[in-house]
Amino acid sequence: MGILVTKAKCLNIDTGQNLLSVCLSLPPIYPPLYKTTEMYLPRKIVIGLNCIEKLAREVGFVGGGSRVLILTDRFVRAAGAPDKAADLLRNEGLECSVYDEIESEPRIEVVEEVSSFAKAGRFDVVVGIGGGSVMDTAKLAAASVVNPGSLREYIGPNLLKKRGLPVICAPTTSGTGSEVTQYAVVNVDGKKKTCTSPLIIPDVALVDPTLAVSLPQNVTAGSGMDALAHAVESLISTEATLVTDAMAYIAIRLIFRYLRRAYYKPNDMDARYNMSLAATIAGIPLCNAKMVVGHSISQTFGPQFNVPHGVSNALTLPFIIKFYAPASSEKLARVAIEADQNVESLSSREAAVAAAKAVRNLAADVGIPGSLADVGVPEDVLPKMAEEVIANFPRPNSPIELNKNNVLEILRWMYLGEI
Repeated sequence: MGILVTKAKCLNIDTGQNLLSVCLSLPPIYPPLYKTTEMYLPRKIVIGLNCIEKLAREVGFVGGGSRVLILTDRFVRAAGAPDKAADLLRNEGLECSVYDEIESEPRIEVVEEVSSFAKAGRFDVVVGIGGGSVMDTAKLAAASVVNPGSLREYIGPNLLKKRGLPVICAPTTSGTGSEVTQYAVVNVDGKKKTCTSPLIIPDVALVDPTLAVSLPQNVTAGSGMDALAHAVESLISTEATLVTDAMAYIAIRLIFRYLRRAYYKPNDMDARYNMSLAATIAGIPLCNAKMVVGHSISQTFGPQFNVPHGVSNALTLPFIIKFYAPASSEKLARVAIEADQNVESLSSREAAVAAAKAVRNLAADVGIPGSLADVGVPEDVLPKMAEEVIANFPRPNSPIELNKNNVLEILRWMYLGEI
C-alpha cells in the first residue's frame, strides 16, 4: 500500500498557506543529491488586462530600435489585436509591418518564408501575437536573422549559435506556454520537429487575457487542456525541482477551477485571467522540467490524423497518469487534491488513479473525445505508432524506461478509452 493522502496534507491548500511551504511538507520525493539545476525564463513577464497597450514600452525595454515586425495569422488579425498594436507603435513614432501568413502547426517552408521577410525588412524587434504556432514562428524568424545558413540546420537540440533579434510574445490562447519556453515546433515532411534552445526564449511575455475572449470553444478547451498536460507531465519528469513543481501545482488548481468557466462563459474575465495565468505558469515547468511520454504520443498521432495538439494532449493525459502512477504516486495523488477530489482515505496509488479520472472528466466536460477510436485512429496502426514514439521522441527524463511494449500498452488503453 502507498502512502496515505491524509486530511492534513490537503487541509493546508485552502487555508492560504504558501504553496511552496505545502510542497516542502510533503513526503520526500527528490533524491538526496545536491546537483546543480538551471532555470530558464524570459527577461520579463507582464500579465494583466489590456497590457498589450504597453507594447511600445516593452519594445523600448528590449533595446528599442525603430522598425518592428508583428507576426500573426489571419484569424487573429481579423479579431483586431495585431493592427491595434501596430497603430499603438506608430503613434509612438515606430515603423511597423504586420505579417499574417502564418499557418496553424506551420510547415518549415512557411517559417522559412517568414524568416526571409524578416531578414529583408531589417527589423529591430519581432513581436508574435497569436497562438503557439505564431509565437514559435516569431522565435525562429528572429533567430534566423542573426544565425547564418538554412533554418533547417537549427531544428534539433541546442544547434543555434547566437541569440536572435529581441522577441516579444503576446499569446491569444491560454495553453501553449510558448511565450516562456525554449521550444519552437515546426512540421518537417509531415512530422513535428522541435528547435530547442534557451537562445529563443522570448525577451518579454506580454500576457493579456482580453486577447483570448474571442477564442472558439474548441480552442479554449484544447489550449486549456494543453496547459494542464504541461503541468502534470512536468511533475512526473525526473528533471522536476521544487520550483517547477510549485508552479505546476498552482497551474493545475487554476485550470480545474477556471477552464469550465472559460469554456461555457467566454466573456468571464475572471476565468480568462486565471486561465492565462495558469498557461504561462505551466509553461515554465514545461521549459525547465520537460515533458514525458504523453507529449511523445500526442505528437505522433496528432499530425497523422489531423488532431489538434491540445486535443491530442488532452486525450492522452489521463492514460499517462495511469501509466506513471506506480513511479510517481505521491505527486500524482497531489494532482487529485488540486482537482478538489476527496482522496483522504485512499492510498497514494489510488489517489493517482482518482487524478486520472478527474482529468478525464474535465476533458469530457469541455468536449474532448475520450479514445483514439473516437478521433479516427484505427487499431491496426498502434504497433507501428508505438515504434515511432520510441524512435522519434525518446524521453530520458521518464521515470519509467520506455519501450515499444509499454508504449503499446498505453496506446491500447487509449484506443479503448479505459482508465
